[in-house]
Amino acid sequence: MGFLSPWFLAGLLAVGLPLWLHLLRQYRRTPQPFSSLMFFERRVQASSQHRRLRYLLLLALRLVLLILLALAFANPFVNRKRDVAGKRTLTVIAIDRSFSMRAGNRMQQAKNDAQKLVTGLGGRELIQVIAFDSHVENMTAPELDKGTVAAAIQSIEPSDSFSSFGELARALRVMAQNNGMHQELHLFSDMQQTSMPSNFRDLALGQNTSLQLHPVGGGSPPNWAVEAVTTSEHVYDVHHTRLTATVAGWQTPAATQKVDLVLNGKIVASKEVSVPANGHATVEFLAFDVPYGVHRGAIRTSPHDALPSDNEFLFSVERSDPRRVLFLYAGGRTQGAFFYKTALDSAADTGLTVEPLPIERVSERDLSKYAFIVLNDLGELDSGLTQKLCGYVQHGGAALIVLGPATVRSGRLPLSSTGRLAEVRQVQGVSYVDNQNPALAGAGRFENAQFYQTARLTPKPSDRVLAKLADGSPLLVEERVGEGRALVFASTLDNSTNDFPLHAGYLPFVAQTGRYLAGAEDTPSSVVAGTAVSLRRTRDDSTAADVVGPDGRHELSLAESTRALSFDLNRGGFYEVQRANGQRQLLAVHADRRESDLTPISPETLDLWRNTGSTAVAAKPGSVTAETRPWSLWRYVMILVLVAALMESLFASRYLRKERQTA
Repeated sequence: MGFLSPWFLAGLLAVGLPLWLHLLRQYRRTPQPFSSLMFFERRVQASSQHRRLRYLLLLALRLVLLILLALAFANPFVNRKRDVAGKRTLTVIAIDRSFSMRAGNRMQQAKNDAQKLVTGLGGRELIQVIAFDSHVENMTAPELDKGTVAAAIQSIEPSDSFSSFGELARALRVMAQNNGMHQELHLFSDMQQTSMPSNFRDLALGQNTSLQLHPVGGGSPPNWAVEAVTTSEHVYDVHHTRLTATVAGWQTPAATQKVDLVLNGKIVASKEVSVPANGHATVEFLAFDVPYGVHRGAIRTSPHDALPSDNEFLFSVERSDPRRVLFLYAGGRTQGAFFYKTALDSAADTGLTVEPLPIERVSERDLSKYAFIVLNDLGELDSGLTQKLCGYVQHGGAALIVLGPATVRSGRLPLSSTGRLAEVRQVQGVSYVDNQNPALAGAGRFENAQFYQTARLTPKPSDRVLAKLADGSPLLVEERVGEGRALVFASTLDNSTNDFPLHAGYLPFVAQTGRYLAGAEDTPSSVVAGTAVSLRRTRDDSTAADVVGPDGRHELSLAESTRALSFDLNRGGFYEVQRANGQRQLLAVHADRRESDLTPISPETLDLWRNTGSTAVAAKPGSVTAETRPWSLWRYVMILVLVAALMESLFASRYLRKERQTA
């Protein structure tokens, strides 16, 4: 027997209170009237005979009550043995399906080892199969049928994504909370070093999960790979074509690699490069011919090694004439068009050419043929022209809206429901520029530019302010209009209201905003597997999008094509993407090159990972174990407290009644 809260036994000191009440209380006698005390002798009367215990039964009840209260708060207990059923064990088979499992026969070896494990389990074992790379997928629910488990194991194939042991551990912690069973995890993987999270605590499995590791692959074979390819996505002049490829080696000796440039399955050029031991080397291809149209390209190296899939790096390239930009002006004010066209023509590889046009002639043009349009201080627009311009932007077009004196006098921002404009005549510079936004990436910070006359506008909550003047008013605002977008510039593009065109920052500003409005900065043509590509900007437009995968199949259902905002490119190869705004793009998807480093995790680190889980032997299904648990007596002591309190009240009222009658 013991006490869970033994410090409450100090309450036993309270037993002195009843003793004081019964033994040490003051003796009192009822005074009797007498005529005179002069004939009585004065003497001291002893009081010890009066200090004696009275009402012994009541005293005993009060002492017992206090002792029981102290015991109740001390929470006495006794140890009792009882039979309990052990937790059921869930055998979790986790198979790594990341890109590195393509090396040699690693995936087949992992499947074979997992199948042997399943065969050796008992007939009443619950088994669940999961496959993981950067994400975890449940291939089965907890199953007793070994045939279902075997079929799930055989269906797992290597992907083009990287593996993450941190994501696996997180998923297992969630599973343990949901199923309440002991999890016996069997991990089949090549134990790649790059799969480890940056924080070791992310690998913690929990006390209900034990870990058994089954390494496959047998060490770290040498591996060469095409690590990166850098080239222009759009070619406008074949004399300026340039491609740079990086070849890397892991656990490799110094060697010479042959590098082939391939377009549409045909070798265009070949070079040899010397790769140092465990090092990198670059090779360049210059001025190679690219026919008009969209082409599927690749950089290939030979000879092949244990992981031949990373000896090829895919890219896409498009040869076309420069796209046209429609520059609209009014009232014969062509100075803005001159400055803008000169700057855009001077920028390298923008693929854009400016076509100035008076606003009166815009009705005869098909706006869908232009990359974007510039509305240069047009002033008041009639309803028909406004409707045409708004329709162009809402269906995926783009516009640069320039605010000058004529637009301020009209009091309304074109193509927008923003409130009225106000004119500000004050010399001020630029105080804030959001260079992280792709519209201004690399465009500078408007250094030394002075603005004499600007338009003050009030952006909507959904707008993004990309640049501000010294007084805090917006200088450049991005506004979403349906599937399209617009950039609003609160000054002119010539030197009539500012000196910005006279500074070096004017040219990169015009070039970068032009690329952004033309859509060149939306999605690179070569991305890593797992990248999400945007299909539409809003759900309001019911125009269908489409994605054709590497095998030529349409990846979206009919419902998804009208509602999906994005699509994950999970497999390596070429995807043909058509967005809801009508833009088409050929995307090359390649495996994450972190998977090319086949260096395994050190045995010491793996031992530490095992220790993050349970090391106890799991109970088998239906097993019964005896365990000793403390059995609290608190409830029973409280019952005795209530009984003693009731009896004390009865006897106290009885004795009190007798004393009153005697008095």
